[in-house]
Amino acid sequence: MKEYLILFFRSVIAYFVLLFFTRIMGRKQIAQLTYFDYVLGITIGSIAAVASVDKNINVFEGGFSIIIWSLLTILISEVTLKNIKLRLWIDSEPLLIIDKGKVLYKNMKKARYNIGDLLMQLRVKDIFYITDVELAILEPDGKLSVLKKAEKTTVTVEDINIKKPKTGMMVDIILDGNILFTHLVHIQKDEDWVIEQLKSRNIYNIEDVVFAGIQANGQMYIVTKND
Repeated sequence: MKEYLILFFRSVIAYFVLLFFTRIMGRKQIAQLTYFDYVLGITIGSIAAVASVDKNINVFEGGFSIIIWSLLTILISEVTLKNIKLRLWIDSEPLLIIDKGKVLYKNMKKARYNIGDLLMQLRVKDIFYITDVELAILEPDGKLSVLKKAEKTTVTVEDINIKKPKTGMMVDIILDGNILFTHLVHIQKDEDWVIEQLKSRNIYNIEDVVFAGIQANGQMYIVTKND
């Protein structure tokens, strides 16, 4: 029983140390996983895992190692913000893979990127002919950015001079009967305005509202318990 209790506390310590420094390092670890980030993520995660279960390793020493790795990551991130050459050396640089419908094999070989990978990533973007591509760039995180040739792009409403309704994200203002005051600030409204909007729709008890949001066109979308 004592061994399981020790394992529990070691795991809790390793978990929160890892969570704390992952938050400090920012969202790039998730959003843009470069080679450098990939190695860091595996290494720091491995240290945390070993520190939580290996009795021969002091859990505080493991935590200290995570701190050092995390601080080095933060330090390097700050340095690379000001030093472009170092940033390109660490994260690598984008590579031009297709130029005006022609595959640049030298760049593919440099990135150890094969034609199968290229065709697959083009198909994911609904492109089935390489000749339809004006430019294709392999990003440091392994994603392929593609620009179609002008004659192969989809016609937009701007091209044919049609006015389209404004688009944007819906702003949540009520969730499970609770007004989200911080969201109201963004749309420059207050609680009285919300109550009036609900009354105009014959809703007099805010607790009956499961969800309410303001759409880009200014209209309110409401879901009630009766729905």
